[in-house]
Amino acid sequence: MFRLHFLSVATNLCTIILIGYISIHVRFYDKSIPNNLYYLLLLISGFLFIAFNGIRTSSNSHRHLMMIANISKGWLMSYGLILLSIIFTQSSLEFSRLWLAVWGLTTWLALIFVNFFVHRYIYRHARSSPFRLKVAIIGNNPTGEKLMQAIMANPWLDYQLIGDLNQFNETVLQQLGNQTLDEIWVCPSPSEMAQLGKTISLLGQSSARIRLSVDLSDYHLLNHGIGEINSTPMIDLSAPPFSGINAFIKLIEDYLISCVILILLSPAMLVIAILVKLNSPGPIFYRQKRIGLNGREFEMLKFRSMPVDTEKLGIQWGSSDKKVKDKLSLFLRKYNLDELPQFFNVLTGEMSIVGPRPERTEFISEFSKEIQNYNKKHLVKAGITGWAQVNGLRGDTNLHKRIEYDLYYIEHWSLLLDLKIILLTVLEPFLKKHYSNK
Repeated sequence: MFRLHFLSVATNLCTIILIGYISIHVRFYDKSIPNNLYYLLLLISGFLFIAFNGIRTSSNSHRHLMMIANISKGWLMSYGLILLSIIFTQSSLEFSRLWLAVWGLTTWLALIFVNFFVHRYIYRHARSSPFRLKVAIIGNNPTGEKLMQAIMANPWLDYQLIGDLNQFNETVLQQLGNQTLDEIWVCPSPSEMAQLGKTISLLGQSSARIRLSVDLSDYHLLNHGIGEINSTPMIDLSAPPFSGINAFIKLIEDYLISCVILILLSPAMLVIAILVKLNSPGPIFYRQKRIGLNGREFEMLKFRSMPVDTEKLGIQWGSSDKKVKDKLSLFLRKYNLDELPQFFNVLTGEMSIVGPRPERTEFISEFSKEIQNYNKKHLVKAGITGWAQVNGLRGDTNLHKRIEYDLYYIEHWSLLLDLKIILLTVLEPFLKKHYSNK
């Protein structure tokens, strides 16, 4: 698997650099190259493409279309980020615009052309590779069936299926233990788990790597995996995505972006504070108790956009837009400006910029009873914005659907996903206005 992946990565990197190198010398064939930033740009774009595109292959009849789609998406994101970097660093005068346009187009076409032949090579030669690992699958759970189908359908996986044993037969297991294999995958069903110890004992003579795959598909688990505490193995059934380097990246992201936003928008926030104070009697900030990380309570800050006595008849969930009565408050809520003080919550460690939106303490008990896995959203810090919100699930929207998006975010978190959500949050009010005019 590594060899095939390395082939794809190396080919893409070489293609981007080679096409860029040729296009530079064609553009400046009769004069000296202005600076060395061109070559730096090629290297950065190559590594960005590898990061965005990854290694994607498809076994179905549409694999070539899927390859073209993945290549196009990866290059568009890489090339777009390069252009944005040039714009924000005000270095557009350092590069030829004609070269940037030609390089972007020719590299995209070259990547598609080269990957077409790389994929053909993988499909033709991977099955006959003498370096494929010989594997036997034991057990009768759905994951074993999926693994078998994956090996049969995807030659780039670098595995050769030698045996598929549906039952834990003692004689066959002993014979299997004496075979020359690279790996044995044990995939027991719940009823076969009791025989696991005996199975491992019967395979004791085998020199193969033995792996266990337990079917957990019936359970909604988040970021499950294997860890260790004081040399004792532990299986994580539900865990936040932020540990180790991920926790450090999330911390830097929150503090860095919050500081930049608060510095840049401090004049605007001062103006908003004055307008809120002049608009209606009462405090500038609205403090509301919400539930965040691990179910802990904290006070969330907002610019006040409702009259002080709005909830004098009792607390009601939703219908917040109906509680807003003046143009200033409507403006603040429309462009999410009332949420700006929550960046102070981020700096105090109570919130994150991106994460599931926190709910009021009065409704948590009710929602957790009505909605399965509701409290799993509290595995991470509450966010100013989230995956659910940029997908239209703000305010009085379907809570079940909102939780689905929150759990998706927790399970698929990445720095790129966070940056995408932040960008969409900034653009959302303007996009809504654009579509509403159509």
